[in-house]
Amino acid sequence: MKQTPRFIDPLKDLGHELLAIQKPARYLGGELGSNPPVAESDPRFRLALCFPDLYEIGMSNNAIRIIYNDISRHCADQVVCERVFAPAGDFEKLLAEKAIPLYTLESGIPLNQCDMLGFSIGYELLATNMLTILERGGIPLRAEDRGEGDPLVIAGGPASTNPHPFGAFLDAVYIGESEAGLYPLLKELAAMKKNGAGRVALLGHLAGFQSFWISPRHSRSLGPSKGYRKTLRAVFPDFPVSMASTAFPVPVLQPVQNHGSVEIMRGCPNGCRFCHAGYYYRPQRIKSPEIIKKEVRELVEKAGHREITLASLSSGDYPDIVGLFTQLNDKWNSRSVSFQLPSLKVDSFTLPLLAEVAQLRKSGLTFAIETPIESWQRSVNKVVGFDKVVAIIKEAKRYGFKSAKFYFMIGLPLPERGSGEGEAIVDFLSRLMAEVPIAMNVNIGTFVPKPHTAYERVGQIGEEEALQVIYMIKDRLKPLRSISISYHSPFSSTLEGLISRGDDDVGELLIEAHRRGARFEAWDDRVDRALWRQLFEDFKTGKGKDLVADCLSERGAETGLPWDDINLYVVKSFFKEEMSKSKTSTLTPACGDECDHPCGSCNDRFKIVQNFIQHESELCKERPGGDASSGDCDSLDLQSRSWSLLKGDTRIFDPMDDRRLIFSFKKIKAASLYPLHSLSDAFMRAVTMLDLPVRHSEGFNPLPKLELNQPLALGVESRDEIAALWLLKNLSESECSELFTLFNSRLPAGLELNKLRQGRKRSEGKNSIGSLYKGSMYSIAFFDPKDKALFAEFLKRLFIDYTETEAESVSLYLADSHGAERNVIKLIAAALGEEKVLSRCGIVRDCCYAEFDRQKESGGLLLFDVL
Repeated sequence: MKQTPRFIDPLKDLGHELLAIQKPARYLGGELGSNPPVAESDPRFRLALCFPDLYEIGMSNNAIRIIYNDISRHCADQVVCERVFAPAGDFEKLLAEKAIPLYTLESGIPLNQCDMLGFSIGYELLATNMLTILERGGIPLRAEDRGEGDPLVIAGGPASTNPHPFGAFLDAVYIGESEAGLYPLLKELAAMKKNGAGRVALLGHLAGFQSFWISPRHSRSLGPSKGYRKTLRAVFPDFPVSMASTAFPVPVLQPVQNHGSVEIMRGCPNGCRFCHAGYYYRPQRIKSPEIIKKEVRELVEKAGHREITLASLSSGDYPDIVGLFTQLNDKWNSRSVSFQLPSLKVDSFTLPLLAEVAQLRKSGLTFAIETPIESWQRSVNKVVGFDKVVAIIKEAKRYGFKSAKFYFMIGLPLPERGSGEGEAIVDFLSRLMAEVPIAMNVNIGTFVPKPHTAYERVGQIGEEEALQVIYMIKDRLKPLRSISISYHSPFSSTLEGLISRGDDDVGELLIEAHRRGARFEAWDDRVDRALWRQLFEDFKTGKGKDLVADCLSERGAETGLPWDDINLYVVKSFFKEEMSKSKTSTLTPACGDECDHPCGSCNDRFKIVQNFIQHESELCKERPGGDASSGDCDSLDLQSRSWSLLKGDTRIFDPMDDRRLIFSFKKIKAASLYPLHSLSDAFMRAVTMLDLPVRHSEGFNPLPKLELNQPLALGVESRDEIAALWLLKNLSESECSELFTLFNSRLPAGLELNKLRQGRKRSEGKNSIGSLYKGSMYSIAFFDPKDKALFAEFLKRLFIDYTETEAESVSLYLADSHGAERNVIKLIAAALGEEKVLSRCGIVRDCCYAEFDRQKESGGLLLFDVL
């Protein structure tokens, strides 16, 4: 058994070296609503849950949130669930130099001391990031090299439905929806561990579960009884009557998609022949509107979201989507909460729906055209009428929309694939601009024929041909200044096709790519194309196999496919029929209860659910594997519901009568590494959670009017930061006291209010925090007495007063409201001849002043007191 190392505390173990990397807050945890840290002696089963991309990407992923919260809700007595994300290159290097393993955010558990590492694979180009996480976590890369004491390494997600390219480094892959059995299985594994079961026994237990695919690398260790079998997709039939919790954790850095998301429908009825997700999530299941409303409420009142996406593969197919949208707007418009629908078919985009979407924020319209000619649209089973697009844009311009996004694909299996598609796209956009001028942002993607779709056997267009078509489109449309063309890199599409359509050999290629330095292939500015091209040549020379050609080529009707051992409950004969219809431009009708084209996804256990009115008693159904209270829709911890400020108070409408809400707060430990916009975001979220009656800005994206005092350098702590909001009502002393407690409960680790009060009216003085602030008192603790002596001598030469407090500490007041020469960092840097001053001392801002007088016992007028 391995010797158990201690948990990692990044603030102690990495210290000032965190300042040398970009966005160190990515690696510190402490988010509002995250699971509490555990002790090293905690005996529970340890699961590290990972989205293998940067923190800002992973914290945008709804699947991670659902799994994290479900495990915490259903399995917390037996399972510790914590998060980890991919390290950026600078942090990966720092961990390697310090010989510190990658760790979980909540407790700092080294990954090699977890019982299981679980990846959620949202897209194929995350493959090399998974290998980076394994290596930096101290886990052997190859599945067969892991032994007792190493974690089980599993994965799931839509990009893993062909698991063979990952089999070299994953032990097992879960196919399907986590709610459909994963959580009881984790409890079983936890019980086995408690009773002394080893790694092989745990892996064998996974192999007995029909939705787990086991890597062929383990066929020998598991024995003949665990041989070849079909892996069956796990489907969650109770989705329509189950509430998902996605509010927590609240990120400390702004994620790339900074909005809440409510999944209103799973699956899609439309059957677009190119769409992997449409087949993967069959059958269509509609969530009850009452549960949707409760999930929205949780996102606003627990996480402070002001933009919420009603997510699905085709949100316009939700029954009475206009009615749902209207009710949500009526409920939340007064709190400046807006809603968006990301996936709308043109046929389902009605003018009443457009009117609802336009109420608060007029972000651009989005049209996923895919291919512009109607007969081609019938081939792919997605008709997007030109005249309907024109009508929608004309009406949208009346509502104030200024732009529209368009998505097209090239390389679809069409009669004029390639250059013909390019010509048709140019003609479509030119005609559209002539009919209804509007700013157009057009994205061109290269089609990747995915496994488990009607097009799984067709070939993929080559990179060079795709680039030629894209450049032709750009050149032809250049005279139309209102059209902006962007494109997804055809090289990235080649890699995506290689990984999604590959066999077991691709796993070896991925391991070698990682060894040579491949990282972040999903990022155009980080992927190393030359590395990959050389790798393809070397593999071809060494193995005699052209992997790119093999994986991207057309497959014969009777040729076996690597993913044939995965059953998504869509039968092969259905795909064959759909391919025949594609060639004749024949439409397949949308899925419905009266189905004349059964695909296999609706069966004795699963069926289409198109409910949109249900009784309240049905809404709180217990989710499988949960406690009796797990589905209690009224058990949400929403303290703000009972807050007195929401009880019928009259609010002020004359801005001159607004009063400041002034608060002083600490910014210590991890929070000292939060960038300024993360601080303001944390306070604005708290305002939204509490429905604070504050003044908002005007314009496109109204935000609470928040003012902060002069920011500090990253890594400098403070015991007295000042912030202010403009209140729309007067608060009593008791209300301020109540608000103080509630506000603190909604802030991440390291941020804490010291005091809070109501300030003067706007009409009594318009002085801002910036105009009143004069300077601050700082404490500086040097790590070396010699540095303290150097600094003291430097201050004497500048005639700056200071006080020696402890052996290596100095306290001084700096009038730093104007002029860089009094900036505390620059002063220390000048004294020590060292730019990275926080490697040699710790700095704390003790208090902020509006006036400073060294002769006064109080030191002068505190900024908090004069506002």
